[in-house]
Amino acid sequence: MNSAKKDLFDKIVRVYPNLSPKKKRVADYIIKDHKKLFLMTAREIAQECRVSEPTIIRFTNDLGFSGYQGFVQYMKGLLHIELTAVERLIKASQQSDQADTLDKYCQNAIRNLENLRSSISKKELKRVARVIHNAEQVYVVGYRASTTLAFYFGYLLGKILENVFLDTSLSWKLMDKIARNGKSSVMFVIAFPRYPLKVIRLLEYAKRYRVKIIGLSDTPKSPIIALSDQYILIDLESVSFIDPFAHIITYLGALIHEITFLDQQQAMKYLSRFDHAAKSGKEFFTEENADLEKKQKFDHSYLTSFWPGDHTHQPG
Repeated sequence: MNSAKKDLFDKIVRVYPNLSPKKKRVADYIIKDHKKLFLMTAREIAQECRVSEPTIIRFTNDLGFSGYQGFVQYMKGLLHIELTAVERLIKASQQSDQADTLDKYCQNAIRNLENLRSSISKKELKRVARVIHNAEQVYVVGYRASTTLAFYFGYLLGKILENVFLDTSLSWKLMDKIARNGKSSVMFVIAFPRYPLKVIRLLEYAKRYRVKIIGLSDTPKSPIIALSDQYILIDLESVSFIDPFAHIITYLGALIHEITFLDQQQAMKYLSRFDHAAKSGKEFFTEENADLEKKQKFDHSYLTSFWPGDHTHQPG
């Protein structure tokens, strides 16, 4: 039994002898399958246990929570760790109305953005930005679902800072860099449920070389937070097995902005260097490049298809 589940059961066992018959029905229901509580309201649990809604609230008080919402937050952290993707999908489909799926996702994103705005202070954002900006070497790490987040942050960070190393495969190259650079480096690691063991082992390895770790995760119970020297907590409220990342992207964008303006002149120099390289390599679309390419396509003795290798329209 994992420690989070054991903690829940210990809470119940501790108070069980003194519970009323109705509260014992609630306790038995939770012990039988605590995963059923996912996405359930106090009223729904009350109906399942054939008790009143106030009984559910009083039961959560007996467990040491200030109310049902406190219990919900506790269970969210526990279930985020335990539930498989299939179980999340099954639970979500039980309450899904296919007609307004997009609206549910939009409303969920808005709630997450509102929670982000109220939970992260300006001072905290600046403190994280300063640590990253002052580091001699920055490793940006994300794995599995967090790969997208790590790539977004690492790509943009590399445009304004030197010595940024992005790793989404937890490679031997990263291990070597950690061993060489040690305490002069900072690792910015992103991990959300279900927290990959490979990331946890990487952090344990980095700690041995005194790498400063900044962890971005969802709850104080996250194993990433326990291994971090500094951390950012951003809650994930989801409506399905798909983790909602719109608000995480928003935070990462704001963090890049703060890092940029710690030394605007340096950032401008690096951005100019990037733009020059992109222009030299014709990396992005421009009207000038488009006109030149169009001229080259038509500047032949005969007209060919715009698709390379396709000569099906050669005149006879």
